[in-house]
Amino acid sequence: MNFTLPTAQPLVGDLVGTQDDDDEIPCDVEEEDTSPLECPICSHNSGDASVIQKMNEVETNLTGTVSSEEIYRIQHQLYEHQVRQPLIRQSKKCPEITLEEIRTHYQNHRLNLKEIVAKEILFVSKMQVHFRKAQIATRNPNNGRKKFNLKGVEQWVKLSKHKLDLVKYFNGKLSKKEASKSSGIKPYEFS
Repeated sequence: MNFTLPTAQPLVGDLVGTQDDDDEIPCDVEEEDTSPLECPICSHNSGDASVIQKMNEVETNLTGTVSSEEIYRIQHQLYEHQVRQPLIRQSKKCPEITLEEIRTHYQNHRLNLKEIVAKEILFVSKMQVHFRKAQIATRNPNNGRKKFNLKGVEQWVKLSKHKLDLVKYFNGKLSKKEASKSSGIKPYEFS
């Protein structure tokens, strides 16, 4: 006896045509990057003693103790006070780097392991909350008894172990990396 599976196309067509506003459809986790192609921070990075290096040090030293937005604001103030304003007072041209450009650069063009691991820890914590609420236990509506879903419990335990490993890494290897030695800011070069 031959059996052929139906094609998925008619089923997909039915699903697309009958979607309600409340129905959810799968989507990509990350949105497409719409940031400008040329980053002023990437294009003007000129060595160890530049203001960009100091901005990088600010990010490295403050990550984990101050919010990302506050770090971006401090970096913007550093650039304005150390580079842009002195050059403007000398009637020289100096590119303006906006807070949005700093945010885009440090979120998309430079890896900060501490921030990545911290965000991963928070995401795993959110997943654990979801598992606790929706996938670990079920309740019988007639008698009110709870029953544990062993697969849900196993997944929660795996997430818990993963989160603890991340916390150990965050508090161990990442926290023991020494901050680079601070040196004076040298004049900034523009091309």
